Amino acid sequence: MNISLVVFFLVAAVILILGTALLVGLGKRRKHHRHHSHPLEHSGGALQPEHSGTLQHAKHKIIKNGKGLLKKADHGAMTAIEHGIKRSPLWRHVEKEHLLREPACVVCGYKGRWVQVHHVKPFHLHPDLELDPHNLITLCERSGRDHHLLLGHFDDWKSYNEHIRADAKHYAHKNAAQIRADLIWQRKMSLRP
Repeated sequence: MNISLVVFFLVAAVILILGTALLVGLGKRRKHHRHHSHPLEHSGGALQPEHSGTLQHAKHKIIKNGKGLLKKADHGAMTAIEHGIKRSPLWRHVEKEHLLREPACVVCGYKGRWVQVHHVKPFHLHPDLELDPHNLITLCERSGRDHHLLLGHFDDWKSYNEHIRADAKHYAHKNAAQIRADLIWQRKMSLRP
């Protein structure tokens, strides 16, 4: 047998073996990925970002933590950090308890992963009220509604609305476009703290 023919078959066999090993490895990786859901798929409520001390991405609804996982931005915590205040280690527990009592957005009734627990009086100004259940209300950040941002913060995460309970009733079942078009809301927004 010709030596070049033997080399050809050896190279072809090596390529076949490496290709098979690569495909098997990718298949296992895909199977692993399918069985592990994305961290936001079953969150049910607002997830906290891992505080690495940076405030980048504060304008986004979704942020990447240091591990590359997507999580909902905690705008209240980011604003508080800017004022030198950190979230209580008990916050996650209080947040979950609140969502058990009030699982839906009080404006539109939406239940799902885009509901968030909002502080009526912001905890960076009232740290003693951070864990007070009477200072909490459920609002949503669902696309097209944005009740947390528009009604809880007058379209600016650093602002707040201490009259959110009354406004939630006034704007019940209105979407973001309807709220932004409302002259009363526009006036309140222009006077926001």
